[in-house]
Amino acid sequence: SLTYAVTPADYGLNYEEVSIKTSDNLNLKGWLFKPTEVSYKMIILSDNGEGNMADLIEVATNFVSLGYNVLTYDYRGFGQSDAFNINPEFYIYTQFALDLNAAIDYVSKYHSKCRTVCLYGQGLGASLSLAIGATRCSEISKIIADSPYSTLDDVQKAIKTTTGKEIKLPLGFDKNQLEPKFALEAKGASLNGILIIYGKNDPVYNGDMVKKISGIRGGITKTYMVKEADHTSTFSTDKEGYFREIKAFL
Repeated sequence: SLTYAVTPADYGLNYEEVSIKTSDNLNLKGWLFKPTEVSYKMIILSDNGEGNMADLIEVATNFVSLGYNVLTYDYRGFGQSDAFNINPEFYIYTQFALDLNAAIDYVSKYHSKCRTVCLYGQGLGASLSLAIGATRCSEISKIIADSPYSTLDDVQKAIKTTTGKEIKLPLGFDKNQLEPKFALEAKGASLNGILIIYGKNDPVYNGDMVKKISGIRGGITKTYMVKEADHTSTFSTDKEGYFREIKAFL
């Protein structure tokens, strides 16, 4: 979605608008939220690719209340980031990985005092956070992944089985950038923790999908199943419980 239903300004939040340059020279729109006390912790939030970063404002404020600086950003083709042709039949674009990498680069360049950098994502943003976070684990401390997929083949099959819909996938991509299963097998040894959240009632991002990734770095991985929820309602079903788990994890 290109328009923001609300902005942080509507809520009177302490934030600034930022511009993030990608390696292929696009500009992404970002919002940087700041806690009241000076903090050297940062968390980068990645959206599920269904709306835009306005959907993450409430989640962002919860991380701010935990003492984090929070960066939300929009993938190319979303919100006020540079235009990019999005075909709704495609589940994900390889370029979204460039966008999250650019957000991490932005933080290391302009907020180099932040010693602790964590990632949080929903849906495909959760999967990108796991894959890229593992690949860049020397810079990333912890990852929170809400409703991730394990591999693109898995998610394509699961969506076909549950909805009958045939989604298109990118070709010739780097598995370590887009697929949590491969990235975590190859990298991620120095991560401090992974929290995977999923809804018990979700037909696609379900316990089986989570099992495929949670065991790879089993020693540092926790899972949190939200009863009565699917991937659209993991947070809204029990907001207090959701952030209680996250606070305990962080």
